[in-house]
Amino acid sequence: MRKTVVNQRREFSDFNIIQYGHEDCAPGYSIGNFVRSNYLIHYIHKGSGTYSVRGKEYTLRAHDAFLIYPDEITYYVASEEDPWEYSWVEFNGTGISKYFSASLFTREEPVAYSVPGAEEAILALSKTKAVNPYEITGLLYRFLGAFVTMAPKKVSMADEYVNAAISYIHTFYYEASINVDRISNYVGIDRSYLYRLFKEKMGVSPKKYIIEYKLKTAAKLLRETNLSVGQVSLSTGFEDQLYFSTAFRAYFGVAPTKYRK
Repeated sequence: MRKTVVNQRREFSDFNIIQYGHEDCAPGYSIGNFVRSNYLIHYIHKGSGTYSVRGKEYTLRAHDAFLIYPDEITYYVASEEDPWEYSWVEFNGTGISKYFSASLFTREEPVAYSVPGAEEAILALSKTKAVNPYEITGLLYRFLGAFVTMAPKKVSMADEYVNAAISYIHTFYYEASINVDRISNYVGIDRSYLYRLFKEKMGVSPKKYIIEYKLKTAAKLLRETNLSVGQVSLSTGFEDQLYFSTAFRAYFGVAPTKYRK
């Protein structure tokens, strides 16, 4: 028996649930030999089966989980003797790569064994009758968090520095005075060292990242609020509206007023 819930309210950029559900599989029931466009995690409640990806085959049982990455051919099949029952969730978002860098899952080993707290969390999601997107996404975070708690530390100090810098930018982007000196002082490393690490990891300089994040946030405000262009400019740390309009046009190819239309 299969139960599927499609999430109609996908309001978050970091993590968006596409759909989730629960399935009690028949003996030998299989899915696969095709690719998906989103991420899926299956958590096995009882029974057993096998998951095949990238030339490897994993035998999995109750309390194990397996991850399907987008654009990879996968195949999974329930045991003939003791078919599995599992819950699953499909999701996407901009925060996923950061999550997986800290979780038990990797492309080389997209499976996890006997993870405490995961079962309670996925059951809460699969059984919820909530429609509030904040509550549903909160349940997803609770489930995903179980796979981070047990994971060995994978993030290098260089990544820690860059992640701290990004977090600072995302918190204080609206301040006109935000700059690389402030960020390097917060992170606790030399300005030039931060510049090199940031450029290596993100592909752009910290200064360019700040400007682009401000402009992307401004574009979102233009799309989703009734704030005037001047208010959007101030809300994203541009005290000079003319400079804001010039920078916005250079980045998006149109003026803020035309972008809104």
